[in-house]
Formats: sequence, C-alpha cells, structure tokens
Amino acid sequence: MAVRIPSLRNLSLFKLTPRKAVAVVAILVSPIAVAAVAANGNNPPQEGSAASGGAAPAVQPPKADSAEAKTDAQAETRAAAALTQCRSARLVPVGKTGWGVPMPSVWNSPSTTCNLMSGDDPYRGSARTGDPDTAIRTLQRNLNYCYGYRLTVDGVYGSNTRGVVKAVQKRHKLTADGIYGPKTRSAMNWRLFSSTTNTWSKACSSPL
Repeated sequence: MAVRIPSLRNLSLFKLTPRKAVAVVAILVSPIAVAAVAANGNNPPQEGSAASGGAAPAVQPPKADSAEAKTDAQAETRAAAALTQCRSARLVPVGKTGWGVPMPSVWNSPSTTCNLMSGDDPYRGSARTGDPDTAIRTLQRNLNYCYGYRLTVDGVYGSNTRGVVKAVQKRHKLTADGIYGPKTRSAMNWRLFSSTTNTWSKACSSPL
C-alpha cells in the first residue's frame, strides 16, 4: 500500500515542537523504517538475540574432557589384572540363611579376591598349582544360568567367555575390560546353593 508523504511546504501549516520535527524528518527520509516499526509493534526483542553491533552471545564452556574417566578405567583394569588367578571355587555363606554362593576363589584360601582373564587355559603361564578349571567352570555355569548365555562349560577363559563377561560388566555399569575380578564378582547376580537341603535357588541375586 502506497504511503502518502506530505510535502515540506505543507509542514509550515503545523506548529511542530523540535522533537516532532525530528520524527517527521525521519519519516520523510526513510519510509521503510516506518513499515519496520509497524511490523514490530511493541514486541520486545527476542530473548537471546544480539543487537546490531552488540556483544556476541555467550559461548557455552566445553564439556569436561573424558580423559579422567578413561584414566580411572585403565587403573581399574590394571588393578584387576594384577591379582592372583582364581584357582579354586568355594561356597560363600550368605549371612545365616543356610544359603551360599558358589564362586571362584583363591587356592587353599577362603578369599575370593582373585581374577580370571582371557588366556587362562585353564592355567596361566607356567604355574600348575590349584584347580583353575573348576573356577572357570563355576563362573561359566553362573553366567549361563543367571544371564541366559550359552557358553560351553569347558574351563577355558577364551574369547567367548571374555565377551560375555564384558557384556555383564556393561550391564552393571562397570569398566568393560573382560576381566573377572572383585568388582565384577560383587556386582554380578549369582545362583545360590543350600548345603542344608542340597538344592539350588530358582532365582539369581547379588547378595555380596
């Protein structure tokens, strides 16, 4: 729609204050500015928009580097790998319930602070003491029953067993290094056994 602009001659018919005169001159010089103001009305500027020539929007700080988390995971892996191999299995009592958890353990010791890792076939290195075959089979049976896997219970900690352990570690939000150690032992679900009635539990739990 055309905008009718009064001539300068007609402006003499009006008594204009200096402030109004400036506004009229602005209209004469830039009719486009009038249309822009009409379009905007009284709307305030949009939040987050920067005015022309104003300061740039604030830059969000970068997220914390994951290097620290990676270092912690590597430290956990080294700690688990440094433990002695589990070369036996024992029934760990669950309070005074009469139930216990069959799990890998240290040879000739009540301790279950040990590890099993890829390459245990079933012995590790040149050592031939203890019974790591039983330790690995105990772990494999529990992984199959409580987590629904179908590992061959062969007493060898191969790539398949390592892969299942990694999956279980991820499920419990642990460092997925494929090494069975104390943290994995404590987070895992286990099938319980009652030495009193010589029966197995139907469900699995994490009683440790």
